Amino acid sequence: MKRTIWTRAAAVVFTLALALVATGLPNTALATVDTVEITAVGSTTIRVGDQLTLNSSINAGTLNPLHTPVYSWTPAAAGIISMNPTSGAASTVVTGRTSGTQTVTLAVHDADTATDVTDTIDVTVTPMTIAFSSVTLAPGTSSSSLSPGNYTGSVAYSSSDNNIATVSSAGVITAVASGTATITVTNTPSNSAPQQTQTCVVTVPTVTLSPSSQTLTSGSATTTLTLSVTNGGTIIDSGDTVNWSTSNGSIGSLSAPTSAVNGSGIATINFTSSAAATNGSTTITATVGGYSRTATIDVSTVKHLDIVGPNSLDKTTRTGTFTVYLKNPDGTVYDDDTSTVHWSWSSSYLSLTSDSINNNRAHMHDGEAHIQLYAKYNTPSGGTKLYAWINSDTGGKVDHTINISGLSSLPQTGQNMTLVYLFGGLSAALLAAAGVWYGIRKKHSAV
Repeated sequence: MKRTIWTRAAAVVFTLALALVATGLPNTALATVDTVEITAVGSTTIRVGDQLTLNSSINAGTLNPLHTPVYSWTPAAAGIISMNPTSGAASTVVTGRTSGTQTVTLAVHDADTATDVTDTIDVTVTPMTIAFSSVTLAPGTSSSSLSPGNYTGSVAYSSSDNNIATVSSAGVITAVASGTATITVTNTPSNSAPQQTQTCVVTVPTVTLSPSSQTLTSGSATTTLTLSVTNGGTIIDSGDTVNWSTSNGSIGSLSAPTSAVNGSGIATINFTSSAAATNGSTTITATVGGYSRTATIDVSTVKHLDIVGPNSLDKTTRTGTFTVYLKNPDGTVYDDDTSTVHWSWSSSYLSLTSDSINNNRAHMHDGEAHIQLYAKYNTPSGGTKLYAWINSDTGGKVDHTINISGLSSLPQTGQNMTLVYLFGGLSAALLAAAGVWYGIRKKHSAV
């Protein structure tokens, strides 16, 4: 009996001793954190403004109960991502802020062992996309939509220069005029993430033909026309064919019907005036890549006339003085004191102011002559013509258009008074004939 009691007492004492060792001696045979693992709820590739939850799991020894672990998530400061919370919790919520890849580290501290056990995971944030980053458009044409994708929140569009290119609320770009503009797509993401942008460079080619106008004053004279293409992009490339044409082949000719755009965006052609003495004008047209540009060439190798004067007369001015000049091919006035000037106009709308003022209108003095006309009636919308020529050279006749307003209109809705006089004369003749016929009939009746 005593032996049994002593045996039980010894067992109790041994148990108490073990308990004392376990509680009284620190860091002796305690449980430790062996490993920690981060797991993601979903994909670790997210968009700007998207959120991702990260959880942790711990593998620990089981000899004794584990003291409470301390969790720490880094990076603590917001960069490519932000996290909340960054400490004290076994889970955290990640928000994508800007494109890139950032490594998340979880450190679990075991107070019993005074050590940290860590694990890492990479989170990738992908940017907003647009359909194209550059486009070349001819003026007046539009692109397809920029179609932004891979974003959260909302988008807005803007142009750096609306005079060159505009963009609609649907992301469609329209070219306005030659030049370069930048279209910016701005995304305001979800979850208070910073704005992100994408840009598209719009090129609207500049095509010029120079010189735009010139005058050749000698026969067989050659001039070079230059077509220049700036910012041709994919619309006009090196080697593209330029088609050339002239509207008046009688005063000169082009050296070739086509030429090619060189690597500097230049194409040239020569125009040579006719060897025969002539006056005239032609329009040179260059066409390439859907663009047409024109230049005017005047050929003046013989003397010519020019009328200068007001284009309109009204009830206030009523009169106008017009001068005809005889000019050299280069545009200077030829000193002529012998030629006779002939004038013609519609007398229904205009008349001479007085013979005394206009008594020298037919005499050219120092290469010029003058006439003063008086407005009588309103002209039709197209106006009326004043003509002039010298000597017998009716082929060299020139004209000047005059519009008259504010006065009364001609009878018969503005028809020429000659018709009025003609019909009046015919009516009078018919009345006279009727009177004669009536007199004859009456005389025969009396007999």
